[in-house]
Amino acid sequence: MTGTSAWLRQNGRHSRRPLALTIALGELSGILLILQTALLVRIADDVIFHSAGVASLAGLFAGLAALVPARFMVSWGTRRAAFECASRVKQAVRFDAGERLRALGPIALAGMKTGEVVTLVVDAVEALEGYYSRYLPQRALSTLLPFTVLAIVFPLDWISGLVLVLTAAFLPVSMIVIGEESHLRNQRLWATLARMSGRFLDVLQGLTTVRMFGAVRREAEEIERASNEYRTATMSVMRIAFLSSFMLELLSAVSIAIVAVLSGLRLMAGTMRFAPAYFILMAAPEYFLVLRNLGTFYHMRMEAMSAAERITALFARDTRRKSPESRQAARLAAPDGACSVAFRSVSFSYDTRTILEDVSFTIPPGGRVALTGASGIGKSTILNILLRFLDASGGDVLIDGSPLSLRERREWLHTVAWLPQKPTLFHGTIRENIRLGRLDASEKEISRAADMACVSEFLERLPAGLDTLVGEGGQGLSRGQVQRVALARLFLRRPSLVLLDEPTAHLDPPNAALVGAGIEVLSRGTTLVMVTHRGSAGMERTLVLEAGKVRESA
Repeated sequence: MTGTSAWLRQNGRHSRRPLALTIALGELSGILLILQTALLVRIADDVIFHSAGVASLAGLFAGLAALVPARFMVSWGTRRAAFECASRVKQAVRFDAGERLRALGPIALAGMKTGEVVTLVVDAVEALEGYYSRYLPQRALSTLLPFTVLAIVFPLDWISGLVLVLTAAFLPVSMIVIGEESHLRNQRLWATLARMSGRFLDVLQGLTTVRMFGAVRREAEEIERASNEYRTATMSVMRIAFLSSFMLELLSAVSIAIVAVLSGLRLMAGTMRFAPAYFILMAAPEYFLVLRNLGTFYHMRMEAMSAAERITALFARDTRRKSPESRQAARLAAPDGACSVAFRSVSFSYDTRTILEDVSFTIPPGGRVALTGASGIGKSTILNILLRFLDASGGDVLIDGSPLSLRERREWLHTVAWLPQKPTLFHGTIRENIRLGRLDASEKEISRAADMACVSEFLERLPAGLDTLVGEGGQGLSRGQVQRVALARLFLRRPSLVLLDEPTAHLDPPNAALVGAGIEVLSRGTTLVMVTHRGSAGMERTLVLEAGKVRESA
């Protein structure tokens, strides 16, 4: 928990100014409330005990009327500053989480379900809002405002001040004891939410497969079970929250009652005047309100701690490159045009299983190479090494004669075009999906890419052409059409190296021919490596992978 607290404090640097403004405005709001209370006490004292008329109280009423809108504006400013405080932190953390996911790459994240990642980046980051916008400001105000009230109460009546101090000491103890249990239950809640989100999204994305195998009822029961687990965990947290609120309200009510009884007895005995007694009785609820709010917002701290533990677990994942050269602060220019690729005694192992062993081959600039072999032999591993999703355990991978490990991965990926077996399309128009290849592409470039990838061949049959909406995963398009839209993205990239992983697998001959024609155009002036089982037509060379080694095909 100490490391998590340090991480929360560290991210607080993004919001120091709005946090300081929130605290200052909160203190100002409390001071205005004290002034408002003093004016009300003065008016009541003058009317009851001095028979003051309306004319003599005009100034007091004018001050009271001015304080009301002033407090409203200060309260609005406090909420606005608190929102800005949390917003800055959430933007920074979400950006850092996105960068970490990018740095890890798809291979390192293969063990995480998509729903878990979405829950982490969206819900877990949102759970930090209450900590920065409410708990941190309230923690500071719970020190400043009570001392401000006590500084006024003690000169008026030290007995009432002492009662306020002694009774308030029980609130933090109750808050801490209940808060620790709340933290444990919040941890279980987040774990349950991650499991439920992952399960639900997996079923949703594979709904066609679920129906095909008649597993709809079974999956519905599993989702219902996960939902019930989440509901139970949520209610468990809510019970702790309600118990905490009840304890804080009870302690506050008892404390205010003690102050009221002591003040009333001394008023009856004539040892205390009405004005200070009335002021203390009106200020006491506000004194405890600040502390009660801290107790309420303490649960937001526990929720943020649980969410932060999941976020820091992502940040703790190792993103270091295995190659020693990668730790050098070198920066190489992006390849200009087609690049050369050379593997020099490259090896790679998954845990204890050796996939590649002493693999060596060279591809000249503009070369076209087909990579074949049995399934699971390591063909995709070679592509992942070239994409820098994986790092070789041994040997060197050279691009234009320089180690690939010296290149910054993000810049390198801008010069690489990759077409997997099952490319991903997102909900949106075909135009938007093509533009993902290069976000600053012009309309003319997008239309040209669509023509070169043979997308235009089916656009005329669609209701809105490039502006036709497709569902997530390319719903509404055939697999061949999805492959061609993904191919059009690559034409926007102007790549130095093209990597294709079975681009025509699972396609019928007409669609395979169209995709092949697009690949032929794309490969002009660039280096191309294609993993294939369908033969190597159009390739200059064929490399066969056997037992972790590469040999040239006859």
